[in-house]
Amino acid sequence: MSISNFLFGENIPLFQLEKFSQEYTLKVENTFIMGKENKPISLKTSSDIIIEQEKRDHDINTTIKLQEITGDTDDTLMKPFLLQSLALADISRNIQLKRNLSGKILSIENKPDLWKSWEEWKENKLASAFPEEKDQNKLITNYEKGLKNFDVELKKNLQYILLLPEVYNLIFPPNEYYSFLFSLSNIHSRLIDGVEYHYQLKLVKLEEENNNLFVQFHSVLNNQDELMKSHIKKLYEKEKDFSVDEFEFSIKTKYNFEKSTAKILNAELHFVEKMHEHLAYFIDMDLHSK
Repeated sequence: MSISNFLFGENIPLFQLEKFSQEYTLKVENTFIMGKENKPISLKTSSDIIIEQEKRDHDINTTIKLQEITGDTDDTLMKPFLLQSLALADISRNIQLKRNLSGKILSIENKPDLWKSWEEWKENKLASAFPEEKDQNKLITNYEKGLKNFDVELKKNLQYILLLPEVYNLIFPPNEYYSFLFSLSNIHSRLIDGVEYHYQLKLVKLEEENNNLFVQFHSVLNNQDELMKSHIKKLYEKEKDFSVDEFEFSIKTKYNFEKSTAKILNAELHFVEKMHEHLAYFIDMDLHSK
């Protein structure tokens, strides 16, 4: 046995990449806590989606199709925002991606279709969804900027991080010397202007049972020291009632895969950004196959 095999294990793949088409329900809840006197604000959505996937010679073709999306909130002020968000989700119902054989997103393959859908929606539905002209102009600017950088922006979206995990090059057996990380990613703070978190998802648990593979990943915040010096400690210096020890940033994902196809059977994602108990943002996602 070679030294590398002894240290890192044989390169035995855990997945077979086979063609599949699977229907799912994705439930998402965003919860915002702002102030001791205010009750938490919660926005919930439920989406029916189809994921189609096929391995080609040197890459993977993955298509995500939105069938239906609904939403709910108890907060009266947030209902118009929720309705607008649901309207925006209706613009581009199909996204086709090229990924490498580990699952990393390489490119969006149907960009012309996305632009066409946007132009049709802008002409026919923009005015009803956003009655104010200033809101229309702001949306047009932001949406078209997002489309131009869609390959980059998609990788920051937590829903797509859940749906498109970079796991296909996982090997067995992981041992005490084995470390598995997703590609470096970044996400803007929901609570602090000018802050961007640079993180990677790291494997923390792996279990096999027959044709099922159960894995969990936790985020590693790569620029925590830098952010502490530049932003976070300064904020706590102004808040004498709270300690910097209360700061928390974490993303945790959990999957149940079918090993013979690499198809997700069910999955969860939990996002936490917290300054203290009265200022925090949570996102909880639950994905289940039908």
